[in-house]
Amino acid sequence: MPDFGILGQPYAEPLQSSIGANRRREWVILSALMTRPNAFISTNALVDAMWDADPPRTARVQVMNCLGSIRRAIAASGAADVRLDRVRDGYALGIDAERIDHVVFSRLYVEAESAKVLGRVESSLVLYERALALWRGGVYDGLDVPSFASHAAALEEQRMIAAEECFALSIAAGRGSGVIPRLLRHVGEHPLRERGVALLMTALHGEGRTRDAHAVYARLAHRLGEGLAVGPGREVRQALDAILNGTVPVPGASG
Repeated sequence: MPDFGILGQPYAEPLQSSIGANRRREWVILSALMTRPNAFISTNALVDAMWDADPPRTARVQVMNCLGSIRRAIAASGAADVRLDRVRDGYALGIDAERIDHVVFSRLYVEAESAKVLGRVESSLVLYERALALWRGGVYDGLDVPSFASHAAALEEQRMIAAEECFALSIAAGRGSGVIPRLLRHVGEHPLRERGVALLMTALHGEGRTRDAHAVYARLAHRLGEGLAVGPGREVRQALDAILNGTVPVPGASG
């Protein structure tokens, strides 16, 4: 398992005892470095991560102090294969990128997609599940850093797609009953994600719970109508039509 990560509260297992859990500024800077391992990150970018639009006059000095704390934590850990390198007017975290959870997640996600395209359903499902198991919470959990927002959003979107692919592949393999509890949580957390709704409808119908599948559709239609003055999209309408017609394809399950 990766011993550095941002898929949840940021952590760096070898450095944890030296930095401590409450040193927010050190964790902001370390998270920025973990986001782009082995890549140059300017001191200005680290200042922006820490203070966004209103840095104090001493911002660069404070950043340097935090970097010094991280460097001392690395030295105290005895981890010879982790480095904090000065690169021009910036720094890079020298590390085997496979030790960082979001790097491993993205690799497994791509491998799962490739396996699905090749028709290797079981391999794809296992790879998606391994990728999802790396998550411990929201990205950068506990840090509120505007400059991290776009990267966090991209990873969260990949996470939701991976979860929905797992559901679709499981339903297509006849294991719909096993994913219904997870689908219910997924739709509860993301009630307007129409693919999740379509998959839940399909899984419920497949287990003989057609009335519940219709209720899921009705809830979505109500939310969309009340909030956005629109109706359900094509994928959800197709799932409803398939249930009514007795065909029930799995939404998005084809290669």
